[in-house]
Amino acid sequence: MDPATLAATAVAAVSSYLLSLSKTAAEEGAKSVGKGVFDWIKGKLTGAAGKEAIADVEKAPEAEENRLALQAALVKALKADPAAAAELARLLPAGAVGQAVNITGDNNIGVNASGSSVSINRG
Repeated sequence: MDPATLAATAVAAVSSYLLSLSKTAAEEGAKSVGKGVFDWIKGKLTGAAGKEAIADVEKAPEAEENRLALQAALVKALKADPAAAAELARLLPAGAVGQAVNITGDNNIGVNASGSSVSINRG
């Protein structure tokens, strides 16, 4: 699995976890997976840029720029350490790894297909 896809999936899991910290109705399963992945990421991103990305996403997990910075730092780390990428893939629940589409600009269309579901978004 390529590091960019793996990092996008991990950041999505972490975002759910961080956002759920303030919501009492969040599901325990998402919290435990998210916490485990986030703890793993914090253990791997020990450089200055990684620590900054972690601190920023902890302060404001809803900010897209913080999630993207964390994802970029994670992609760099995973490319440098293929064993870590394999380890992260094992931490994520089966079926969690999928596609991510970032739509920038006006009137662009993105399509994601996963299993039997398809989502079409206009940006």
